Amino acid sequence: MSLALIDGDICAFRAAAAVQKTFDFGAPEPTIHADEEEAQRACIETIEAWASLARCRDVRVLFTGPHNFRKKILPTYKGNRKGGKPLAYWATVRAVKERFRCDEVDGLEADDLMGILATSKGHEESIVVTLDKDLRTVPGRHFNPVKDSKPCIVTPAQANLKWFTQTLTGDTTDNYAGCPGIGPKRAETILSGWDGCSLTAGWKLVVEAYKGKKLTEADALVQARVAKILTRDDYDRDSKEVILWDLKGPQRLKLEDVVK
Repeated sequence: MSLALIDGDICAFRAAAAVQKTFDFGAPEPTIHADEEEAQRACIETIEAWASLARCRDVRVLFTGPHNFRKKILPTYKGNRKGGKPLAYWATVRAVKERFRCDEVDGLEADDLMGILATSKGHEESIVVTLDKDLRTVPGRHFNPVKDSKPCIVTPAQANLKWFTQTLTGDTTDNYAGCPGIGPKRAETILSGWDGCSLTAGWKLVVEAYKGKKLTEADALVQARVAKILTRDDYDRDSKEVILWDLKGPQRLKLEDVVK
């Protein structure tokens, strides 16, 4: 039976947000109430339901750590997000951690942990279960519990195409800009002659697009690095280092320098 790698961030946030209510009694600040037990129950039920829909018996839930290595690359990464977590969020996370096997690494996002595990030896049958389309930059088996009727396979070439598309378009949700003026259709046109196999060939197209906007390869590299969800080849578990992608030779970033 397959292992479901489940995005705990999304599950906990959705469950906590659903039970949060705001009351205005005429005071300077509104009163916020949340039923923690209801959020915990809903989150656990969602995780179990998602695993069942993905036809998995075993579950591993992944959470984002307090710090983020991408902010070392691009300080404004996710800097547009206002406000904190829903009131019941952390109580919900605690309940999930008590119920399921969970992983969290300070400096990495839940997406990275799913990408690393999904591409690691011995996890060939694991299934990435999330609503987040960005995970399609990771090769392997995927399942969107809202859109998919069954798991699908993302090939390495498809993952590369998705990654370089993200590098060109950017992501307003995560607050990285990509290449100015390039949306999904334009990115598709730019990459249309590339099959997703040779990173050298694909990268040449990306860099040409950036230079066409009077930007540099270094600018493109920043966007590519924040867009890239880590796989097993991008993280050294022994030294706890992120291996930053670069065709000219990878660079290493120690997580201990991220969490200071």
